Amino acid sequence: MKHIDKLYHFCAGFIIYIISNVFIHNWLSIVPVIIIGAAKEAYDFYSGKGNAEWLDFIATVVGGLAFLLLSL
Repeated sequence: MKHIDKLYHFCAGFIIYIISNVFIHNWLSIVPVIIIGAAKEAYDFYSGKGNAEWLDFIATVVGGLAFLLLSL
């Protein structure tokens, strides 16, 4: 079950990149992925309502990078 969480983060990064790519140029679309991924983990950490993990943040960013590489 733990690996499913990383897959969700990967998919979230992928989707965030696709949505931001509508408004921002290709390689700059990774910026919202990084910001939203970091904000989500910061929220989890400071609110105590989730489990903040570096690997979740990395999985989110890798999802965005995957689409970036596919779009080149």
